[in-house]
Amino acid sequence: MEETITKKEEPKKKKYEDWEIEEAARTLLRAEEIKQDAELMKLAAPKLEKTVRAAASAAEILYGIQKGNNDENKSN
Repeated sequence: MEETITKKEEPKKKKYEDWEIEEAARTLLRAEEIKQDAELMKLAAPKLEKTVRAAASAAEILYGIQKGNNDENKSN
């Protein structure tokens, strides 16, 4: 029986397109502008909280992860 040796390939690093890099930079700049706008932050906070709760609920359903109880649920 002939044995073959296979070289383990390194995972390929993701190459980002120029538009992705530009969009990320714009998003980060906009986030800083929003964080410095107290009125807009006050208005956006309830929407953000709602989104965070929905994401936590989805994570619990999909992965059994509960807020503040992540380590216990990872083993289940």
